[in-house]
Amino acid sequence: MVQCLVMLRSLRYTLVGGALCFAACAGVKSQTYAYATLAEARQAGAIAKGWIPEGLPDGSHDLREGHVPGTPQHWGLFEYPQAEERALRALLSEQELDASGVECDIPARIEWWPRILRGPLDASRLAATGTRLYRSKDGALLFAVNWNQARAYYWSK
Repeated sequence: MVQCLVMLRSLRYTLVGGALCFAACAGVKSQTYAYATLAEARQAGAIAKGWIPEGLPDGSHDLREGHVPGTPQHWGLFEYPQAEERALRALLSEQELDASGVECDIPARIEWWPRILRGPLDASRLAATGTRLYRSKDGALLFAVNWNQARAYYWSK
């Protein structure tokens, strides 16, 4: 009887430990890539695979994307020439979103993602940095755009 209890306790610890390890390691599967130009990202297949949105301004540069293979989860950032702002606006809904209640769940392994866009978003902090939140016209992505810096971030919902 005692031996049976010891085995059950051992099994319970093994299951709990395995579950914790699985949860902690989920972000390890994420992959990240960087591209100097939009043309380079297109040539590498990042746009065709859906990791970088189609229709970004032609002059977009310094692109980064992260994704979890086998899932629709992806995140990215890019800079663009201010003269091409209209192309970016064409991808976005006209209505700016209230960031209250919006959350961005991103693996910690994607280190280049800004802290201000991790977890539950703080609307007042975003506004203080000049960052505005939009939904893509197709509704698949959220975009955080700093129009003054000509820099944008996007992630799947």
